[in-house]
Amino acid sequence: MQYINYFNHDAYTNIAMDAWLLKHLKPTEPVFALWQNQRAVIVGENQNTFSEVNADYITENNVQVVRRVSGGGAVYHDLGNICFTFFVPVVSSANVDFHQFVQPMADALAAVGIDVTISGRNDLEIDGKKVSGNAQRYAGGYLMHHGTLLWDTDVDAMVRSLNVADEKFISKAAKSVRARVGNIKDYAPDNLTIDAFITQLRYYLTNEGRDGEYQLTDT
Repeated sequence: MQYINYFNHDAYTNIAMDAWLLKHLKPTEPVFALWQNQRAVIVGENQNTFSEVNADYITENNVQVVRRVSGGGAVYHDLGNICFTFFVPVVSSANVDFHQFVQPMADALAAVGIDVTISGRNDLEIDGKKVSGNAQRYAGGYLMHHGTLLWDTDVDAMVRSLNVADEKFISKAAKSVRARVGNIKDYAPDNLTIDAFITQLRYYLTNEGRDGEYQLTDT
């Protein structure tokens, strides 16, 4: 697959980029992007934002809040998290299978020495801990499948951002999240940085670099 470069770490820009590409890209073959956001809470299409976020914390700590065009729950992003998006032409949304998008990420992780399992229809787990969640949106004959890979996400900031406002529950909530959610870095080779990890993922997904970049133009 060819890949697309997103512009920066601004969540507003990147979530808008996902939505714009779904509507306008119209690729004849699947393409993908690997990207990162600064600290942000990304809420699902139909969620009530005020019930999902800790407004005081996100205001005080400059956590961006952005609504995406796909369903599902609210997720926390930071620069310890890697986002991925596939844009795929499909005949019908009825033909879409989450597994066909989750499996390539599992294979890519295995290729860099990280053994993962697919749990349910769309999660990746390491040692029983969730390291990736996914969502989809179908429109006009094209599917956008996007998800996260938790490399070294700040769990405390995640818990505080996602509507755990009472301080006495923060430690308990963070402990619970750590029991269920893992960071890939803890299972990766010691010398593997997040930038090197992204580079290796892109190399694997582009058929060992042979497919190259999908160049966006002004028209």
